[in-house]
Amino acid sequence: LLGPPGCGKSVLVETICGLRPTKCGSAILGDVDITSLDPRARNVGYVPQDYLLFPLKTVEANIVFGLQTQGWSHSQARKKIDWILELLEIGHLLKRWPATLSGGEQQRVALARALAVQPKLLLLDEPVSALDEGLRERVCRDLRRIQRELKITTLHISHNLEEALAVSDWAAVLDNGKLRQKGTMGDLLRRPCDRYVARFFRSENVFEGKASQNDDSSSTVEFAGGRIGVSGIFTGPIEFVIRPEHVKLTESEETPNSLSATIIDIGDRGFYRRLEVDVGERIVLFVPIDQPLEHRPGESIKISLPPKAIHVLS
Repeated sequence: LLGPPGCGKSVLVETICGLRPTKCGSAILGDVDITSLDPRARNVGYVPQDYLLFPLKTVEANIVFGLQTQGWSHSQARKKIDWILELLEIGHLLKRWPATLSGGEQQRVALARALAVQPKLLLLDEPVSALDEGLRERVCRDLRRIQRELKITTLHISHNLEEALAVSDWAAVLDNGKLRQKGTMGDLLRRPCDRYVARFFRSENVFEGKASQNDDSSSTVEFAGGRIGVSGIFTGPIEFVIRPEHVKLTESEETPNSLSATIIDIGDRGFYRRLEVDVGERIVLFVPIDQPLEHRPGESIKISLPPKAIHVLS
């Protein structure tokens, strides 16, 4: 579940697990209405953003806590969590205190505590946001592996696109408490439903134009940057988007949808260069770092907008 800070992601998760009252609507888990159930009766595992480990309990006591609230003795609960300790590789941490753990270790202990009760649904509220980039990538891979091994439905909250790409089968975008779009990450990246979703997925190239039908499978669009062809039948005012990585440099006038452009800015992003150009509209494109680029800001170049890479929003 994706969205900017303040859009309602954490509120939704806290409502599902029963930490917030439900003012209207229902929470259905499988075929069971859990809306009015006590949080402990919902069979939901929850890892909050700051992990909330009990500071005066050892790692072992933290992990078995949920089982003990269900009536298991400490010794019974301890035997029941062996598989989790092996899965998360944290058996050596059992006698440690939370304050002595690294961020990654705390995250694993919080996840173990949530999994110990064998929940039907696992809720992860930005579980890797406090970790450094290298550790974040590793933990995301581990989360994906664990989810696949346990086959447990997981709602993973994030505002980070790379994180979502690493862990998700399906994704949804939230805006001010409303669901804007859901689908695979590929759907959301390449076929956003509106300008908000396109902008959230870093599609800087969103334009307005006027379309007219060419034939049974294509249309012509006039916009401030010129005249281009698009796949599909459209007429009248439209909005369309093309991702920066799909805009190409070209030398030929014959290339479909070629436009003359003036370079405004060139930025080095390590693996690629970010070019901002003016065609009558500002267009951003990404050029692979191994592709020769002899031009400088102020110089003229030609770019092309491949028709099949253009997505019409409305």
